Amino acid sequence: VTKHIACINDLHTRLMPESYGRLFRLAHRAILPALGRRAAYITTVSGLSRQHLIEYGVAPAEKIVVTYNGSDHAARWDAGRSALELPSRPYVMCLGRSQYHKNAGLLLKLASQLDRIGLDLVMAGEVDRETILRHVPEMPDNLRMPGHISDDDFRKALSGALCFLFPSRIEGFGLPAVEAMTCGCPVVASTAPCLPEDPDAWIGQIVRLKDTDALRNRMIEAGLRRAQDFRWRRIAETYLELMARLDNETVSPAREARRRA
Repeated sequence: VTKHIACINDLHTRLMPESYGRLFRLAHRAILPALGRRAAYITTVSGLSRQHLIEYGVAPAEKIVVTYNGSDHAARWDAGRSALELPSRPYVMCLGRSQYHKNAGLLLKLASQLDRIGLDLVMAGEVDRETILRHVPEMPDNLRMPGHISDDDFRKALSGALCFLFPSRIEGFGLPAVEAMTCGCPVVASTAPCLPEDPDAWIGQIVRLKDTDALRNRMIEAGLRRAQDFRWRRIAETYLELMARLDNETVSPAREARRRA
């Protein structure tokens, strides 16, 4: 074991191999267990990821520490610096990614139902016409695709959205969802593997948010409180504690004698 700490966010290459190329998957299968053997500690971003690292034999449980991610950086984003153009009618916000586990297909299946209830779908990110037409027969009239956006643009879009949709089949941490909470935007997210494929359940929740101000306000307040748990300073302190522990574990007898003198 060497005197270093390694962070492994997740095991998506094992759990959702459809999202990655063959060479990338093979590299991860070789590299991650090697890190698990050589590092003094492995950090990861959630209890779920820790469980997967243990189950797949990447590292023993006693080596793995959950640090989470921070979200307080999103509080520094400034919508006033953004020139992003947003729809004139109400909308929901999401990020479009081509990877299988990001579940862009579910978002696109929602588009026509969202249109019927008077909502646009703003999908930022790496989506294009070809990607869209793999999931739906034609381009939805209410789909808005601003492309890659800045952090300030994201803040502006979240500030005006009815809610943020986060339909991933699996996430190590789910940083965009917590960033949305930090920005005061309600989040509608999957909570179990079966839910991402149930468009009616998603539309039902969106309609409740649209029609019930009290529910939306409660979700905003709950999200803001929850986001307070994820601060980069706390994560840095966890790493400092691990480094101090590691330093104490590897101190030489001569150095220990000098300390005691």
